Amino acid sequence: MNLEKINEELEPKIPELITPTRKYGVMGIALGYELHARLKKYTIQKGFSMSKLIKILVKNYLDEMEIKWVH
Repeated sequence: MNLEKINEELEPKIPELITPTRKYGVMGIALGYELHARLKKYTIQKGFSMSKLIKILVKNYLDEMEIKWVH
């Protein structure tokens, strides 16, 4: 995973005080038509859910970034 490329695409966000995300850990993401179609096709072919793949990718990204923060 190219962490540098991912970090370049991220923009800081000012958090709201009370949101469903903060309260429940649930959020909506707008992938756009093409990316959503690719993700859906891939996960259907592999037999798992889109949310599961996204959750694993986020976890792996954070695990790798936390290792970099320590060093």
